[in-house]
Amino acid sequence: MLPLLIAAAAALAVPATGGGPMVPLPLVEGDETMVVTHHRIKTGQGVLAYEAIAGRLPVRNDESGEVRGHAFFVAYVARSQDGRPRPLTVIWNGGPTTSSILLHTQMFGPRRLDGDHFVDNAETLLKTSDLVFYDPIGTGFSRPENAAAEPEFLSTLGDFAATAEFVRAYRAAFRADDQPLFLAGESYGTWRVSGVSELLAERGVPIAGAILISGGMPGSQMSYAFNDAMAIPARTAAAFAHDKLPADLMRDRATTLAASERWARDVYWPALEHVDALDPAQREEIAADLARYTGFDVAKIDRKALVVTNSAYLHGLLGSDAAHKLDTYDMRLVGPQPDAVGDKKAIGDYLRGELGYATDLAYTDVEDGYMPAPGPARRSTGDRWDYNHVAITPEMIAHMQSGSGPPASQPWLQHALRIEPGMRVFVAAGRFDSYNMCAGNLVMTAKLGPAVAARVTNRCYEGGHMMYAHDAANRATLAGDVARFETGAASR
Repeated sequence: MLPLLIAAAAALAVPATGGGPMVPLPLVEGDETMVVTHHRIKTGQGVLAYEAIAGRLPVRNDESGEVRGHAFFVAYVARSQDGRPRPLTVIWNGGPTTSSILLHTQMFGPRRLDGDHFVDNAETLLKTSDLVFYDPIGTGFSRPENAAAEPEFLSTLGDFAATAEFVRAYRAAFRADDQPLFLAGESYGTWRVSGVSELLAERGVPIAGAILISGGMPGSQMSYAFNDAMAIPARTAAAFAHDKLPADLMRDRATTLAASERWARDVYWPALEHVDALDPAQREEIAADLARYTGFDVAKIDRKALVVTNSAYLHGLLGSDAAHKLDTYDMRLVGPQPDAVGDKKAIGDYLRGELGYATDLAYTDVEDGYMPAPGPARRSTGDRWDYNHVAITPEMIAHMQSGSGPPASQPWLQHALRIEPGMRVFVAAGRFDSYNMCAGNLVMTAKLGPAVAARVTNRCYEGGHMMYAHDAANRATLAGDVARFETGAASR
């Protein structure tokens, strides 16, 4: 078991400066050291003791052995209570170029950021599973070995390959091959889960489960018409929250949402699939119903396309200025919102202090490191990332510019499910997320066919993209749902 290995490694370790954490010496010359610390937290089930491991694993070219990058991670490991291997969950966020800091410090980690300090996280998934929070190359403390290596990591397919290698290397280095493996990601991170699942499944690596948070069912290959139609129920929920629906739809939210879902699925979606064939009267009827179920001004609906883009809806429901714009990630919120990461100094202190990873590297998303001056500023995700899994078309570019997300994904997850018959999938969505669709996830799941659909669990939460952020009820519900899902999947 992993805790025993850590203890053995610690025997060959030296104390970190000032005492406290143990720093195991690397086995391969030139590799970086790992920092091991010991902790205890209070949970609803009592005190939980665990070890934290913080460090960077090298990503090596398999043919030459040349190090191409260093991937930072924080792992949390607890002893099994029944002698059986505990599940191992590798977790990341999205972006695509963002670190794992949100899911780490606000949802699943053993310590949670609460304002400007950390507290014990009673809902931590560590109660059920060992956890590894992974920062892709270019995020957090992870870096390419040099500028020439950067393009290998900053693309869809390169990201999948590097992440699959990290999972392999971690499990090999810490003898975790016997632990049921779960992959968890948020937003674009659900693509990473899907692509890595396929790569690992093709290599014969058993995967117990995939956890997709605010990313739907990647690779379902649904049309733009479907996506535009099934965005409507979330807008109905948002308009209800802002009291912007007609009086009869404001009486009972559950009834209104059910009607919105039926209209979107049975009327609006088919109409958009054949929009060029609609006559003027049909267009007026669709426009009127679209305005009715979204609260949007019917006069502003394009009668040719019969679609209100995501950007147009967010900017247009309550007003055109920034102070009245609906939040992209939670349409209940209006106007500029605080940084979702939270107190950055507290995060830096946690990583370097409590976890003992006392590096002078800047943690991307939390700290600003050096860039030449004069010189160009640090490049944005859009400037650095290559969606190289598909040929980018003008239609895709237009769809992205409308605020509807990246180019369509591929059926990576479906391939993994066919290869790995024991694999299960958990899908979580926030009702007020402008990028996702609770009702649409059910339709996409059904499209997979009965045999595969039966292995997918869908849940909808009363929140946004980060449904757990600043919402104790959602956090507790999501934590319980994921823990039950992993317990069930790991026992198969």
